[in-house]
Amino acid sequence: MDFLSYDFLRRALSAAALAGPVCGFLGVFLTARGMAFFSDALAHTAITGVALGLLAEGAVEFWFGFALPPGLPSGLLILWCLGAAWLMASLFESARWRPDTVMAFCFTGSVAFGVLVLGKLGRYGFLEETLFGDINANSWGDVAVLGAVTMSAVIVLGRRLREFLLILLDEDLALADGIPVRRLNRILVLLVAAVVAIALKLLGALLVSALLVVPAAAARLVAPNLRLLLVFAGIGGFLGSVGGVILSFYLDLPTGPTIVLTQLALLLIALGLQPLLGHRRRSQSRGSAEATTSQSIWPSSESR
Repeated sequence: MDFLSYDFLRRALSAAALAGPVCGFLGVFLTARGMAFFSDALAHTAITGVALGLLAEGAVEFWFGFALPPGLPSGLLILWCLGAAWLMASLFESARWRPDTVMAFCFTGSVAFGVLVLGKLGRYGFLEETLFGDINANSWGDVAVLGAVTMSAVIVLGRRLREFLLILLDEDLALADGIPVRRLNRILVLLVAAVVAIALKLLGALLVSALLVVPAAAARLVAPNLRLLLVFAGIGGFLGSVGGVILSFYLDLPTGPTIVLTQLALLLIALGLQPLLGHRRRSQSRGSAEATTSQSIWPSSESR
C-alpha cells in the first residue's frame, strides 16, 4: 500500500471513488434511453466552457487589474455545461431534429468555437488538458466539489428513484400516473451535465463518457432486474475507477486511459459471465413455468 504515501494519489483515489459509482448510476438512465452519445457531446461542448472561463479570467485581469478567484473559472465551466445540457434537452423536445442530429451540431460547433477562442488566447495547452484530463492534478478543493456534486446527484435520484425508474420503463405510463416526466428528464440531464463538468478534469473530454457508458453496459449483461442493474453499475464504476488508479501506479501508465481500459476489462468479464448467468436464469424460469403448469394440471387437495 505504498502508493497511499503520495498525496496526489490519495486525491486521485478519492476522486475516482466518488466519480465512478455516480457515473455508472447515471449511465444506466442514459444507455437505456439510447443517449450514450449525449455524455460525449456534452464533454466536448465543455471545451467552449473552458475557453470562456479563460477569456473571462483574462478580461477581468486586463480591465480591473486583479485575478479571478481560483474556483471561479471552474464555476463558469459548470454553468456552461448546465446551459448546454438545458439547450440540448429543449431541442430534443422541439421535435425539429432527431436527438443525434442535435448532439452532432452542438458537439462540432462547441469544439470549433472553443478551439478558436483558445487559439486567439494562445492557450493551446488547456486544449490538451481538456481533451485528456489529469486526475492526478486534482486538488482537495476539486475533490470536495466533486463530492458535493455526486452527493447532490445521489440524493436527488434516491428521493425520486421510483419516478425515474417508471419513466425509464414507460414514459406514457409515468404520465398517466401523474409523474412530471418533462421536469424529471430535465433534472436528469442537468445532473449528468454537472457530473461531466466536474469529471472532465479526471479523464478529459475524450474519455469521460466511458465512465458513464461502460459500467452501465457491463451491468446490463449480468443484472437480473432493474434495481440490481443500478447497483451493479455503481459497483462496476467504483471498481473500474479505483482499480485503474492503482494499476496505473504499479504499471507506470497514464491514469486516465488505464481507468478506461480497466472499465473495459470489467465489461469483457461481464460478457464472459453472461452465457452462464443467462443459462441459470433460463433454468430458473423453466422450473417456475413447470411448477405453474403442474399446479394447473394437478390441483391441490384444498382446491379439490
